[in-house]
Amino acid sequence: MKKRIRTGLSWLNFSNKVLGTTLVLTLLAGCGDGRKKDSSHDSDEKAGKITHQDWPIFRRDAELQGESIEDLAFPLELAWSFEPEVAEGKRRLPIEASPVIADEVIYVGNQDGKFFAIDLNTGNKIWEFSAAAAITGPGAVYGSRVFFGDTSGIFYALNAEDGIEAWRFEAEDKIEGGVNLLESEDGKVRVFFGSHDYYLYCLDAGDGTLLWKHETENYIMATPSLVNSGGNQAVTFGGCDGIFHIVAANGEGEPRSIEVGSYIANSSSVRDGIAYVAHNGGEVLALEIESGETVWKVDTGQEYRGSAAVGEKLLYVPSPDKKLVAYDRVTGAEVWTFQGRRAFDASPVLTKSAIWQPGVDGFLYAINPADGTELWSWEVGAKIKASPAISHGYLILCGEDGVVYAFHSPQDK
Repeated sequence: MKKRIRTGLSWLNFSNKVLGTTLVLTLLAGCGDGRKKDSSHDSDEKAGKITHQDWPIFRRDAELQGESIEDLAFPLELAWSFEPEVAEGKRRLPIEASPVIADEVIYVGNQDGKFFAIDLNTGNKIWEFSAAAAITGPGAVYGSRVFFGDTSGIFYALNAEDGIEAWRFEAEDKIEGGVNLLESEDGKVRVFFGSHDYYLYCLDAGDGTLLWKHETENYIMATPSLVNSGGNQAVTFGGCDGIFHIVAANGEGEPRSIEVGSYIANSSSVRDGIAYVAHNGGEVLALEIESGETVWKVDTGQEYRGSAAVGEKLLYVPSPDKKLVAYDRVTGAEVWTFQGRRAFDASPVLTKSAIWQPGVDGFLYAINPADGTELWSWEVGAKIKASPAISHGYLILCGEDGVVYAFHSPQDK
């Protein structure tokens, strides 16, 4: 049964400092990005210039919507590529972690256990850090620190400027997902991530102290998203236990759960109090976080790996059957389908002019948001499983060939 998505409710009106900006979550449709822009952005807009943004977290914002406030004018051109050094006779290992960007610096790790800081404008390496094991999940940047985990179960905090380790925390199994952060009203910055040891962790971002942990029944591979539930800040995520979890950000109170029935290896996107989940059991779901009710669901039979992106009106779901499908996010009705050459494992990014979707076929596609037609494409030549990031006129992409690619529009440079 389909349930109407409510709008105008007061319980989801709140402000939190997230990733150094003010995140405003509201049920009022069309309220825009919800981030407090800094003064340089405001002056740029008044002068008619392009608005730029950081991309400090997987999918850019704490609700993991995958929507950019910065547009790109296509066709794009390859500005530069960064190829990590490899020993003679060895193969460069893949990059499956999605990049994050802050202050015109790219941060990304690879399966060789290397974590890089790369100049956004030149592609030059600023510094390199050697982790204990492969890095497959995206990091996050807050203030002067960058955070990420590796597959040995170590979670790191590094100085963003020079890559020197500030602290580390050891989980009991591998960390494959990404990081979310929250600065609460008491000024404490909390870091959230999941592990194969079945726990969601909350650490003090300052010194790595464990604040609390929440046990589930299976692996946690998703990047958690932040929402408001019942007037309180909450962390939400799907697990390989087939449950969508809702846990208070301060670790207090009784956690809630919504039974999904199949494991969830990707991240959910949240908008207007609705979590959008595409899981391994072949369904796309819209779940109302406050009530726990299913707003709508679509049976597709696909085992989803990529995370959906959600805009004001449409939900965009990448599929292993070579399709990017747009659904009406209120009703679940299919609006259009884009047919690719191979599976779409990476998550799309939304801009005003295009949806940017990488594929396992090695192409980066620009797709018309209105009707799903192809606007432009570029053959990278390697499988792409990482989601793009957009910042300061650049689209950053990482391939299975272990290379970081930077695209930009000649019109913007």
